[in-house]
Amino acid sequence: MNSACDSLIERTYHQIWPRGEQYADLRKVKVKNCDDASIVASVVGTKRYNVELKFRGNGLSRSCDCPYMQSRSERTICKHLVAVAIVWDELRGFKRPSQQEVEQFTIPPPKVSQADVNSLFNNPLKANLETLRILADETALGGRSRPHARLPNMPNFNQDKNEPVTKKEIKKAFSEITRWSNRLNYDHYFCAGEIVAAFCEVMRLFKKRLTATPPAIAAETLREAQKFHYELIIEMIDDSEGLHQFTEAHLEDIYQALQNTIVAAKNQATFKEKLDEFNRHRDDY
Repeated sequence: MNSACDSLIERTYHQIWPRGEQYADLRKVKVKNCDDASIVASVVGTKRYNVELKFRGNGLSRSCDCPYMQSRSERTICKHLVAVAIVWDELRGFKRPSQQEVEQFTIPPPKVSQADVNSLFNNPLKANLETLRILADETALGGRSRPHARLPNMPNFNQDKNEPVTKKEIKKAFSEITRWSNRLNYDHYFCAGEIVAAFCEVMRLFKKRLTATPPAIAAETLREAQKFHYELIIEMIDDSEGLHQFTEAHLEDIYQALQNTIVAAKNQATFKEKLDEFNRHRDDY
């Protein structure tokens, strides 16, 4: 005979567990039927919700029809499941987890909220890059990420807005980022936010230095950045979360800024050629 609480506690967010305890203490759980292997119950919350827990092999299957469970991953644990698990365990002679065990084994509150995630993707150009760096770790399914390399915030790149950008300088910065992807424990998924944030840092400095950079050189450099962007997205990261939106937004910002640039007659052909190339290669995935 196994404890239901032991099966749930490591999958439950810290802020959820005490709410389940409170529901159990307030007798909001109404047991319909149960034995050593399963329980069917209802929990009176905002409405009456139906809960089932059942041991299957070495695991515990669970279901609850509350909105919290319906809108999230199947691995999510709600307060109603916690309440039923506590009541079921106590009916079978198990003690509920101590406060110390709750502190030790539940999942800590995420540093990144859903509002933070929405803010990132609603405005990629103005994204908080520090949030982007830790996004995968903090939103990992089950609250647990894989061990992985920690990367610098950005490569070596001149921050002086009065210094012109050169193709050589930006290619050197991109080579440095590429070397990061060869580090021990580099993870294509969990390091993706750090790699993308580093690219965005370089693009933001490029934009600041745009007025000091000859327009034709800026257009050539933008095209180099676009080429590297595809290499980054296709080869260096797992883009299942859609992080290309951030690199694309920063490239587009520079492209739009260059549209209003006055170009000397002798450089207009090169300038136009590189911007036309940029347009032709917008979807090279």
